[in-house]
Amino acid sequence: MSKIFIMILKIKKVYIATSKNIADYDNITFINGDICKVIEEERKKEGKDIFLFGGGIVIDNFIKADIIDEYIIGIIPTILGNGRSLFLGNNPKIDLKLDDYIVDNGITILRYSKR
Repeated sequence: MSKIFIMILKIKKVYIATSKNIADYDNITFINGDICKVIEEERKKEGKDIFLFGGGIVIDNFIKADIIDEYIIGIIPTILGNGRSLFLGNNPKIDLKLDDYIVDNGITILRYSKR
């Protein structure tokens, strides 16, 4: 696991969508139900510092609901061939501003906020 990812895990509250029943650990919560509903409830309680980790399928509903304040995108230098899209179709246009970036051992982490 990269040092950057470990740093993010320590400073953010993390929710991981899974189909398994896994016990929570420190600031990491494993959710095997409706993750959108859980995140909406947490936003009402605590507001910021909720880290949603996942690809286009996981975050699609959050993009459509316009509840993502910050996008942290990791680029791992591996060519997969076909690969998966970063975001699914039918999403609204969202203008982003690059706030910060980190490069560590070839891995790039980009942090964007809405304009």
